[in-house]
Amino acid sequence: MVKYQWNNLHSAFFSTLVGQLNHNNVKYFILRNYEQLPEHNIGKDVDIVIEPGKYQTAANSLKATMMFLNITYYTVTQFDRMRCWYIMDIKKNFGIHIDIIENENYKGFEFFKFKELYTHVIKYKSFYVLGPAMDCAMLLIQNIVAYKSLKEKYQVKISETYSSNKKEIDSILFNFFGHEIGKEITDLLNQNNYVKIIAHAKKYEATAMKQILKKRPFYTSRNIIRFLVGKFYRLIICPQKFWRFFAVEAPDGTGKTTFINNLISRLQYFYNAPETRFNVHHFRPSLLPNLGAVGEKAKVMKQDKDFTNPHRAKPAGKISSLIRMVYYWMDYLIGVPFLLRKEVQYEQYTIFDRYIYDFLVDPKRSRISLPLWLRKQFVKCTIQPKVVFVLDADADTIYQRKQELTLNEINRQLIVFRNLTNSNKRFHKIDANKSPEGVVDQAIEVVFNQFLNRL
Repeated sequence: MVKYQWNNLHSAFFSTLVGQLNHNNVKYFILRNYEQLPEHNIGKDVDIVIEPGKYQTAANSLKATMMFLNITYYTVTQFDRMRCWYIMDIKKNFGIHIDIIENENYKGFEFFKFKELYTHVIKYKSFYVLGPAMDCAMLLIQNIVAYKSLKEKYQVKISETYSSNKKEIDSILFNFFGHEIGKEITDLLNQNNYVKIIAHAKKYEATAMKQILKKRPFYTSRNIIRFLVGKFYRLIICPQKFWRFFAVEAPDGTGKTTFINNLISRLQYFYNAPETRFNVHHFRPSLLPNLGAVGEKAKVMKQDKDFTNPHRAKPAGKISSLIRMVYYWMDYLIGVPFLLRKEVQYEQYTIFDRYIYDFLVDPKRSRISLPLWLRKQFVKCTIQPKVVFVLDADADTIYQRKQELTLNEINRQLIVFRNLTNSNKRFHKIDANKSPEGVVDQAIEVVFNQFLNRL
């Protein structure tokens, strides 16, 4: 992964954005990691908490900033009342992550009223931030209640802030948790006993939820219902707008693995995201085990694990081929929706290194000998990726890289892949004769145009 660096364009973007928010009279504050802004950012993103009901004005401010700086692409991920803006530009090699939060809440439970938080806001340089006492209390509450953990760097920051703001922080915690739990937590803070605080996190979470519900029963109930409906819509209904789903196809030896790794590395840079945002699956979802493994477990056959020769086994008979085709098709039918629902939860990319199209191009690999028209029907009855990259290179070049297939077979597969590419708009041919960087350059714009919004 190319190392992500906060540069002059990031600084200009942040400064222009807060200027827009100030101009549009949006009440806001930057939530922690602001000390070196706008020149540098010590966090991976910038969290901006705004006055509830002002999201559209904030969104317009972001778009105005993009237009002013001539930045092209963006995508927005919504988790309850937080919208994560990923803003990117290929030509400028630029990516920034801005979280717009309509007040801090957890599963519909709002920690504090925005008006209460705003009384603690102070001006820092040219923008507004949360004062140290409330910032410290929020850091503790958010991590203990929502995550049931507290990183060591947060423990250090809390200790430093608490030592000089004890009275104010104690008051906030007593008011939030109630007298009994508030006293327990403040006693542990005085002892620097974070181990015990973390150990009792579930108890503190339950207390916090009871307190919030007691103070604002109707408002909190409405927020909980909205949170649950949103989660159901995202995970169970799972519409295509949430999918980040593409596949890569090519004959063996074309460089699929290198291409996928390099493409992920570039996307990591633009998103400023860890590798865990990208999930690579090989050929099938594998919710159902390989038939060879099933047969070996049933003691009716020994699994063939010589994967260096994909055409090592003879094709199965018609009945056996149909059984194999139905079995693997069922894996796609059940497994792909399962993976998508699981991975869209955190807006992750679902990537397949080879997909069901292999049954059209290379059925011999799976020992299937069925008519093309029948195999096409199985392919049509599965979820299709939004994008299918087909790596195309000279047959001689592919053969020199890997001799698993004969030159004639490589040529045959290239012709079939080219025909598929010409017959369907979701297929995109990539010239794999180019350098690894050049290959990715062709693909990255396709990914942006398919999965991001263009201003």
